[in-house]
Amino acid sequence: MADFKDLIVRRFEERIEAGAMSAASVRIEQRGDVILDWAGGRLDFDSGAAPIGTDSVYLIASITKPMTCCGVAKLIEWGLIDLQEPVAKYVPEFAANGKEGVLIRHCFTHTSGMPDMLPENEELRQDNAPLREFVASSCRTHLLFPPGTDLRYQSMGILLLAEIAERITKKPFRSFLAEEIFVPAGMDSTHLGWRPDFEGRTVVAKVADGQSTAGWNHNSPYWREFGAPWGGAYSTTADIARLLRLMLDGGAAEDGRPVLLPGTAKLMLGDHTGSLPDLPAPARLAEGYGLGWRIQRLGESGWYGSAVPAGAFGHAGATGTVAWADPASGVTFVALTNGLLEDEGVTLQSCGNIAAAALCGPA
Repeated sequence: MADFKDLIVRRFEERIEAGAMSAASVRIEQRGDVILDWAGGRLDFDSGAAPIGTDSVYLIASITKPMTCCGVAKLIEWGLIDLQEPVAKYVPEFAANGKEGVLIRHCFTHTSGMPDMLPENEELRQDNAPLREFVASSCRTHLLFPPGTDLRYQSMGILLLAEIAERITKKPFRSFLAEEIFVPAGMDSTHLGWRPDFEGRTVVAKVADGQSTAGWNHNSPYWREFGAPWGGAYSTTADIARLLRLMLDGGAAEDGRPVLLPGTAKLMLGDHTGSLPDLPAPARLAEGYGLGWRIQRLGESGWYGSAVPAGAFGHAGATGTVAWADPASGVTFVALTNGLLEDEGVTLQSCGNIAAAALCGPA
């Protein structure tokens, strides 16, 4: 039987050959040892595009969310905010239209009642609206359900967390995130929004049918500069592996410095949706969330694959990306592609299953 690493590489090579993606990068580690560090394909779907390397940069889409949440969790660590405080304490205009009961905890856990995307999202993107207009629209919008009574994936709740951080720190959120998380964690090739030094090694994101306009095209200057706290970060497999390993190591970076304190890391990885008192049992049992991190449940497939053990944490992104870590085995798995998650989710799950079956058993 083929080695599990060969199976994973072969699966991605098949999807590249089929034209589903032009590039894929995979990094698997176990307790700091690199098991697989592979990259294949080209930076663009053009056959003449340059080949990628293991240092190639991808738009990681919603893997941005737990990165944003790590930054905001620093405010809890510093005693500046608490999970049980209302969002409107820090963004007073957010209380409009019955949102005064939305707590910071709800925004971290996708239980706020906020929509994933705003009703006017299409118009805002078409107009190349700045982030502050998305914040203003979020403050005006209505909730889909009372906070804490359901679980529905919501990018706008993550946006509000970033806005809270900006108002407290008086810094642009992308600068704050770089200073407090990316730089001390050694994530030198990660940034909220594109950076000029990424030129020549950025993988071009695939654009879904019907989304080629400037507002939706994730390769456009508008979106690259936009830096959406819910989905606008660029990164590499090695950098995301560093963040996963940091969480496994109680918030400590490779050099030992505490990027997050141990209690903060523990808080972020707890199954918060499993204990929300007003969340109905079907929603509580369906999906687990810590603070920004999605927590794997027993027998669940989710974004990771059903062989990935319960208690694993991570996230996925619509641009064809997934990352997870298993605390019990110390395994981290990062796969970045420029396929689309809605099409290639099964590919990412199958490769996650292959890795988990080989590495996540008893020591």
